[in-house]
Amino acid sequence: MAHTQDPVIIVGGGIAGLACARRLNGRGVTVQVLEAAGRVGGRIKTDRKDGYLLDRGFQVLQTAYPEARRVLNYQRLDLRHFAPGAMVHIRGRFYSVADPLRRPGALLDTLVAPIGSITDRLRLLRLACRVTRGPLDALFRQPESTAMQFLLAEGFSDTMIKRFFVPFFGGVCLDPKIRASSRVLQYVMRMFALGEAALPAGGMQQIPLQLAADLPMACLRTGTRVGQVRSDGVSLDDGTVMPARAVVVATEAPETENLLGLPHSGRSVAEACLYFSCDQAAWHPSFLMLNGEGRGPINNIAFPSRVSSEYAPAGKSLACVVVLGNPHGGDAALVDRVRAQLVDWFGPQAGNWVHLETYRITHALPDQSPPTPNPTCLVPRVRPGLFFCGEHGSLPGIQWALVSGRLAADAVLDHLGDLLI
Repeated sequence: MAHTQDPVIIVGGGIAGLACARRLNGRGVTVQVLEAAGRVGGRIKTDRKDGYLLDRGFQVLQTAYPEARRVLNYQRLDLRHFAPGAMVHIRGRFYSVADPLRRPGALLDTLVAPIGSITDRLRLLRLACRVTRGPLDALFRQPESTAMQFLLAEGFSDTMIKRFFVPFFGGVCLDPKIRASSRVLQYVMRMFALGEAALPAGGMQQIPLQLAADLPMACLRTGTRVGQVRSDGVSLDDGTVMPARAVVVATEAPETENLLGLPHSGRSVAEACLYFSCDQAAWHPSFLMLNGEGRGPINNIAFPSRVSSEYAPAGKSLACVVVLGNPHGGDAALVDRVRAQLVDWFGPQAGNWVHLETYRITHALPDQSPPTPNPTCLVPRVRPGLFFCGEHGSLPGIQWALVSGRLAADAVLDHLGDLLI
């Protein structure tokens, strides 16, 4: 039986678990975060290699995330911003597609880019205006279809869908057939329209480190794997039993479902992220670069060092290449295929780019095909004393991880209050 001096145990030290722990700690509740890995952060991790910062998978912080604005200190993160828009590779060259309101000087380039018709651009502008109106949660109460069905119903041409939406939204959801929810598509468009894609100067891991910095060191326990959970405690893999006043499971969706004994809710989507170094060049853009033709392994490329100089040593650039899915063959064969496409796009000098690392991430995101839950009204209680947060029952991403952590913490506070009545 749990006692009032026992902590609330949070299984998982990713964004959701840390947000939950921070809110509970701020309300005077003793918490214990148990993380299986040797560090906190979950899927958000930044490695250092030869003077480069390598995020585990290409990730950005959208500055318009409402919960991130509330919880995170953007000034302390020292955010650096990508240019608003993208560069799309079509027929042997890159075309700029920029936000005309933020980069009016790029209006002509955007208009002549062969990504679709003038009508497509007007439809895109109208859609961007529409999704930014009203409260955020209203987007998740709308009728739902796949993103592809939604775009066709909105009247977008096949060219616009294939050359812009597939590499852009497919890259966000790691879904080249853009079967993800139309609600998610509209949410993503809203975030890009209202804010900027940014990187903390010191890498994406600065986000969970900032959350963890507000917690007492004693409440963070890494390298500790939980084997079983109950309402009144957990059992570790080594057999140790830890009592708790309540337990919150804050792991990735497949692990959450295993620990809670729930059926698996859906499939995962995968990605491979490859990093290359090269000599710094003026043409390396701060835009995200998209594959508008659908040929070859590459979906998108970014130069994080063009956004934050801390990502690469002086005089060098860091290129991040994203390949959707779990590419066949070994890593060496994948590097060869990617390098061949880099040479095709950027010329012979790309053949000399130095491969730094390949990350194959099997569970990069959960599948976000319809039907999807409304992440603004997550009910995080499994039964009295046992709760969850994170992507299970919600949606993936920094915004929803932070929201789910807050909602789980509030549910725990209500439970603890009931115990005192």
